[in-house]
Amino acid sequence: LSFSEGISKTHLSLESMSSSGFSLTNESMSETFGGAKIVCTMNLCLLFSLGS
Repeated sequence: LSFSEGISKTHLSLESMSSSGFSLTNESMSETFGGAKIVCTMNLCLLFSLGS
């Protein structure tokens, strides 16, 4: 196993890992951000209703 062969094999495994794992993390990230947006919006509504 030469150095360049090892790098290309590692690169391939990293690519397959990131392509399969990225879709999962991307979905969960959007879910998390969506939840955070809802919480922030609710907090702002509470602040406005309390402040008025």
